[in-house]
Amino acid sequence: MSIINVDLDKCVGCNACVRECPMEDANIAKVDENGVVKITIDDEKCIRCGICIKACSHNARGYEDDTETFLADLKRGQEIQVIAAPSVRIAFDGKWRQALEWLRSQGVQKVYDVGYGADICTWAHLRYLKEHPGKKLISQPCAAVVNYVLRHRQDLLKHLSPIQSPMLCLAIYMKKVLGYRGKIAALSPCVAKIDEFRETNLVDYNITMEHLQNYFREQNIRLEHIPVHHENGFDEYEGREGALYPKPGGLMKSLLIHNPEMNIVDLDGTARLYRELDTYAELPDSQLPDVFDVLNCEDGCNGGPAIGTHYKHFAVNNIMHDVENHANRVRKKSTTKRGIDKQFAQFDKKLDLNDFIRIYQPYNFKKKQVSQKELEAAYHLLCKYTDQEKTMDCHACGYQSCRDMAVAIARGLNAKENCREYIMESVRKERQKISEINTRVLEMNKELIKVFEELFHNIQKVEKEAEQIQKDGVKTSKEMLNVANSMDSLNHVNQRITNAMQEIDKSISKYNVMTQDVEQIAGKINLLSLNAAIEAARAGESGRGFAVVASNIRELSENSKTSVSSAKENDEEIQSAIKNVDLTIQNFDTTVKKLLIVVDEAINGVKAASESSQSIKESMNRLEYLAENVRNMILETNEVLNIE
Repeated sequence: MSIINVDLDKCVGCNACVRECPMEDANIAKVDENGVVKITIDDEKCIRCGICIKACSHNARGYEDDTETFLADLKRGQEIQVIAAPSVRIAFDGKWRQALEWLRSQGVQKVYDVGYGADICTWAHLRYLKEHPGKKLISQPCAAVVNYVLRHRQDLLKHLSPIQSPMLCLAIYMKKVLGYRGKIAALSPCVAKIDEFRETNLVDYNITMEHLQNYFREQNIRLEHIPVHHENGFDEYEGREGALYPKPGGLMKSLLIHNPEMNIVDLDGTARLYRELDTYAELPDSQLPDVFDVLNCEDGCNGGPAIGTHYKHFAVNNIMHDVENHANRVRKKSTTKRGIDKQFAQFDKKLDLNDFIRIYQPYNFKKKQVSQKELEAAYHLLCKYTDQEKTMDCHACGYQSCRDMAVAIARGLNAKENCREYIMESVRKERQKISEINTRVLEMNKELIKVFEELFHNIQKVEKEAEQIQKDGVKTSKEMLNVANSMDSLNHVNQRITNAMQEIDKSISKYNVMTQDVEQIAGKINLLSLNAAIEAARAGESGRGFAVVASNIRELSENSKTSVSSAKENDEEIQSAIKNVDLTIQNFDTTVKKLLIVVDEAINGVKAASESSQSIKESMNRLEYLAENVRNMILETNEVLNIE
């Protein structure tokens, strides 16, 4: 389980966590499928200092503790006692005593002051240094510092104080001296304590003050309404100067009270601490202080990442000033006239120093060493080739130098996309490519415009031709309809001629006088038929030829009348046949029917041509519309490209 967790949905890749983290290998930056840098944590290399949680303004980072498990076990009736860090005085908006009373109301048997464990821790340091003269120690009350040494600087293990932390000193005291066999929950401002507890198995729960405060708010628990039954907040074993441990230099001050001649240096805050520890590792023992009192957090444990309440610096100082004055009063009461510290005297009698010695188990992971070749390859990925480019050191990636970033990339811990200069160079190259593409597109568009202008010309030409076809088609269609009407009249005349000629043919032997006239009529009929055929073929040009046909028919009619008059004196049979001569025109039937078929086909062809021309015109109009749209889009594209 990861102690420090990351909500990737909230992470924006701002690199604030990388910038503040003292461990260069603890953060892993990768580019997701959307091209956004997301920063996760290598749990094995993380020291749980919590500085990234404070640095993240997007609330993308949090931490795990045992608060929920503790409350659940407490509700089930589990036997639990609580040890509260001295920094509890800074938490809960000043209502820390009420908070401890609430824990008791929920089933906690007792609440002890870790300040008392700090007093044991001071005693143990003094006795250890007395037994190991010349020994140079790095203090270990801070779990984050211990994690750093165990995970990243194992060469410092020889200097890491073997004395257990104040919390573990108190837990050991509870088990060894008081004989307590139940579970122990530590109320702390620290995320890293969970590693300390799990590795030593001396404390069962890490309850952070922040998460307990959150629980109070969620459950609407009003601390101001809880009565206080313990004036100093704790059950027995109140601490003295050990209550100063959460303050920077707290251990130093406690040691100097008992041994003012000791050479002690204190330092707090990630900004300098780990660089100084690296320097510490390079110095010979002769140049080292007796004790290097170190705390990861600025303002010490009072500024821990899980303390919840954040007072101003001066407010914290005022609280700690009162704590120190109280400790001084208590210490004076426990000091004899001869200067013997009663508390330490009791420790000497009751406690065994060996019980408070910790055996450290360093981590075995190896840091990947980067060769010069791999480093240069990483620089090339970042588009850094010159010394100036390699030393830009803009810190935007979160690292102190471009070299650190290149090393991280070589180790697979970061991505080139997280480098500001790489992004800028990529943008410059892309803009150059875009400019070149724009130029090519502009040239292509010019050619396209020429093509579309030619297309417009051709479309307009086709439209005109289609329009003319349509007009001609309409005109011809009308003429053909006139032809059809004339041919219909001829059809009726033709039928009458056919019937008459049949009657004349029957009587021809009796009426020689009429033969000549009938032959003349037949001749004229044949000629008329020929003229009709010719004019029908030419009907598409004009219908004027049918006027000649009509004239010939009228002449035929007059001749027929004359013939009929001259034959009035003949036999009634002949007269009957002659009366029907006006019907002989129906001999045109066959010819006229053929002409009608031709005319109908011509009319249909004209109509189809007219419809086709209309369809052509409509298609041309649509094509012209689409072509105009494409042309306009090309012109708009050119405008955009010219702007770019």
